[in-house]
Amino acid sequence: MAVLESVLADRARTAYERGRLRAAVPTVALVVPMVALSIVVVGRAAASLTGGALLAVALLAALWRGQQFGRGARAGLAAGAAAFLLPLATCFHLCAGGTCLAVPSACVAAGIVGGVAVGVLARRRAAAEPRPGAYLAPAIVVAALAGSLGCVIAGAGGVLGMAGAMAAAVAPIVWWPSRTA
Repeated sequence: MAVLESVLADRARTAYERGRLRAAVPTVALVVPMVALSIVVVGRAAASLTGGALLAVALLAALWRGQQFGRGARAGLAAGAAAFLLPLATCFHLCAGGTCLAVPSACVAAGIVGGVAVGVLARRRAAAEPRPGAYLAPAIVVAALAGSLGCVIAGAGGVLGMAGAMAAAVAPIVWWPSRTA
């Protein structure tokens, strides 16, 4: 019995989509040690797991979609690593137990560092990308979610401060008119 072309096309499409998901898994797996470190250092398992789940979903969706979305998500994960590690390192090195007033400032600084990194990477890609927003949106979302895993140590205010600083830092870099225009 001959298999219809439409059935073969459906099978090929399903295999293609499964392959894209399998290709995304190694990058998404990087979220697991980030969440584990956040839980160990911060001690807020529910907040760390929630942030990690949101990061994994955003990363998986962007990588599955591919093209500019996938490139932006990978860049956002790299930029978000600084926003993730800086508050944790501040707490670990500067604060010896109890409340540490340096951590909220570290979250804002981490947001600025992450935002500048995303902005610079997006600016470099702008010439090569037909739709720069398709690169920038997943980059900033993934960077902010990655940073939130570290800034959860300062509570909701730390996360909001980091996200606001990240948005404020990326905006002028991305939307400032280029000299070649």
